[in-house]
Amino acid sequence: MKVRKRWWLIGALSCVLVLLGAARSFGPAKDIPAGTGYSAWELCTRTMQSGEALDHVRTHYLEPKVKPLPKLWQIDVRPGEAVAVSTVLPTLTHERVAIFRKGLGCTLVPPGTTEAELRAQPFTPAPELPADARPWPFGEGTAQGALLSVQARAAMEKHAARLFGEESKELSLAKNTTALLVAQNGELVYESYGQGYTREQPQLGWSMTKTVTAMLVGVLQRKGMIDLNARVGLPRWEGTPKASILWRQLLNMSPGIAWFEGYGGTSDATNMLFSQADQGSWAADLEQTAQPSTVFTYSTGFTNIAMLRMRQLLGGTHQAIYDFYQRELFAPLGIRHGVIEPDASGTPVGGARGMLRARSRLRLGQLMANGGTWNGATMLTPEHVSFMTAASPADAGYGGFMWREASRLIDPKHRERIPDDMVWFAGHLGQFMLVVPSAKLVVLRMGVSVGGTMDHDLARDQTFDLVADLI
Repeated sequence: MKVRKRWWLIGALSCVLVLLGAARSFGPAKDIPAGTGYSAWELCTRTMQSGEALDHVRTHYLEPKVKPLPKLWQIDVRPGEAVAVSTVLPTLTHERVAIFRKGLGCTLVPPGTTEAELRAQPFTPAPELPADARPWPFGEGTAQGALLSVQARAAMEKHAARLFGEESKELSLAKNTTALLVAQNGELVYESYGQGYTREQPQLGWSMTKTVTAMLVGVLQRKGMIDLNARVGLPRWEGTPKASILWRQLLNMSPGIAWFEGYGGTSDATNMLFSQADQGSWAADLEQTAQPSTVFTYSTGFTNIAMLRMRQLLGGTHQAIYDFYQRELFAPLGIRHGVIEPDASGTPVGGARGMLRARSRLRLGQLMANGGTWNGATMLTPEHVSFMTAASPADAGYGGFMWREASRLIDPKHRERIPDDMVWFAGHLGQFMLVVPSAKLVVLRMGVSVGGTMDHDLARDQTFDLVADLI
């Protein structure tokens, strides 16, 4: 059954205003693929993979973020199958479709690819892990708030009220906190969700997925399949200066490849994510403009290159890379219902599309707090954990696909109160997971902070303030 929902201005006056103002308000027409692609993928992932209400996602998460596209769009929904977002003006006709496949989540259908081709890709989902009744982190037991001291409990209540509260009634300034979890001394001591959310819902981590990609590199390093001091070895780089790029340079975000990471319209990031079938290959083919290790360039493309090369090392099929991360990282950590959504070629989008339950994601933070060990077993070698958490030669605020305490993004008033060993996962729209091994503390905040930016984000500042108070 096909369900069609249309949201656009109605009436002659509205149409005239849209027609006259489209060029000024929307910017270049080339920005439209980013808006329609972003919206289609968000609606598909959040409604069909996470189970959120379509109207809520549209009104609270999309309309404030993709202005003024809501004046021009049409949304077509096939429940459990696909979402299409298209423009409605004859001079700006454009459509992007995101399809849902059980076990894989959603994938955007880029130009030159059809929905039928994607659905024809063979795929076998990983066996579903049964729920374990043991306490977290090894099971699904509830948070043990009684382990918090009186002072820590008071701090949690104060900061939770701030993080879940809103300073403004403007939707474009909303923090939209969806989850707040705290682990201390290896125990889950606090867990709370926004209205309409539950612990069983996977949520989109955006660039927190980059650190998951670094962990997968670490698993292959432990198995002897990757050497951080060796060349990445992409076949398409052979015979070019890029052939000399090392794994550590790629993970340090310093391979010297040109990149513009922007989300407000046309950029390398939005072009890759919303218009390219093989995202890692597309990013790998961009121009090299600097010597490796000399320039820090934050890039979703570099993590997709890493995921592409891991796929090749594992045999080259999309099933092989899917099986690898499910079997070697997710299953040992007890991560249920988790997936890294793939691009149209089948390669997981390692820079942006990790869909995990919040308490599963907290396990990844706990793994880092444990120094790479889990339940007595080594999952990441001490050498790889040290690399991930050490300063990149090109930027002391970054490590191996992971942010560090010294980052310029942290307000000095918080930085001076937090131990130097803190590292953190970060993602678009206000995803933050802070790991302080010396304090045996992991704090996760998730949400859809549509008004935040990398340079000024209220949710980020409030999360760091919480960590400083707990320490």
